[in-house]
Amino acid sequence: MKNYYHILGLSFESVPEKQLIDAAYKALVKLYHPDVYKGDKKSLNRKITEINEAYQTLSDIKKKEDYDNKLRKFQIEKSFEYSDEEFEDKDLFNNKYIDEDWEIALLVYPELETKKEILSKYSQKLGFQFQFYLLETKEFFKLNDISNQFINAFLERKFGTSYEIKTLSKILIEGNYRKNAIYLNKLIKVIGSKSEKRIIKTFFNQYPDLQDSILEEMRFYKPERILKIQTEKHQNLIVILLSLLLMIFLVIMINS
Repeated sequence: MKNYYHILGLSFESVPEKQLIDAAYKALVKLYHPDVYKGDKKSLNRKITEINEAYQTLSDIKKKEDYDNKLRKFQIEKSFEYSDEEFEDKDLFNNKYIDEDWEIALLVYPELETKKEILSKYSQKLGFQFQFYLLETKEFFKLNDISNQFINAFLERKFGTSYEIKTLSKILIEGNYRKNAIYLNKLIKVIGSKSEKRIIKTFFNQYPDLQDSILEEMRFYKPERILKIQTEKHQNLIVILLSLLLMIFLVIMINS
């Protein structure tokens, strides 16, 4: 079953809103313009067809609801927590492509270029998606959040939903351990990300020289995860308290 969210460079698990879906689609249309895309015409037509097919479904409320239910059922039945995509993207883009609007944006937000370079470590396509998305939405003030959204969606597509494995892959890619990230991707394609402990153990058996430094760096990310869990718990507690207060209020109104 095709994952339309992955085709648009999004994450199903993050429940993207329609505004994000629209912007991601428009960014991809620009990305696959002949001035930018350097693959053959047959590949271009196939990509555009996939992108349009995904957008037509996800932009329609009823079609999206039906599709989400089918995708959720498919993932449960097949136990797929990851895509079988290879790490390397096959698409070719013009490295020398420069948009005049992007040059203006860099005058105001010079850190954009550094962010784009980081995303390009994941894939050239991801760097351009980031660029075109910001030019489309004008949300430059949210560049860090948007960058993280694209990175998380990429990691989910290539490495699955396991927090530990996504963290490991992020460290490898941004640390320029590309061949090691490709090996991790191959392990997950064969085994599946639910076997995260065995996969991580096997990975470090293959690359023991990386174990100490990378495990130390992975521990650095744990407070961020703990904070997220605590925030979610607090939000759930607030919802429960508000519900109780509403029930008490209704009981008082009925009795009075």
